[in-house]
Amino acid sequence: MNGLVSKVIGLWQGADGQLAEVVYEGDDSQGGIERWRAVDSLKAPCIRLRTRIELNDGRRVTLAIDEIAHILPDRTGVLVLFSNRRRPLDASDDLVHFALPDNAAVFNADGSLRFRLKNPAGKDGDFRAVVSLSLADGTRGVGVRACPKDWPSCEDVYVVDGSTDDLSRQIPRWVRD
Repeated sequence: MNGLVSKVIGLWQGADGQLAEVVYEGDDSQGGIERWRAVDSLKAPCIRLRTRIELNDGRRVTLAIDEIAHILPDRTGVLVLFSNRRRPLDASDDLVHFALPDNAAVFNADGSLRFRLKNPAGKDGDFRAVVSLSLADGTRGVGVRACPKDWPSCEDVYVVDGSTDDLSRQIPRWVRD
């Protein structure tokens, strides 16, 4: 499989079993409200079941995650930040979930795990957010906020290009919201 990632799609389920999809990334034809209309029409409560990636040749790959994925700049895979939210009791056991401190990973376009990111803040670290960046060469990039768990906020962002799991060799960027 040599396709490149073109879209990230979320699969949601309503309380009555009805399913809906939302394109998280890769389709700018609809605004935020329009994009979520199908999910909003589901009977509450809704749960996020899976994340799918669509490749440039039209193939779809379902990832064994229920988190939102972010397309890497070279489109060979996606970055996933695993939240620290409580998982529902009925959550599927076949879902991948990485806990602190290394709660972020890169998946290949075929859905396989490329690597789990090593948190530069060490065993007391927390990856808190994915950030879209403009790089010095004018291209788009993605990064993760990494900081100690006990910090209330964090402005250190590490660029993730999909080539290494070791972010400790980078000087973090300072990004303030």
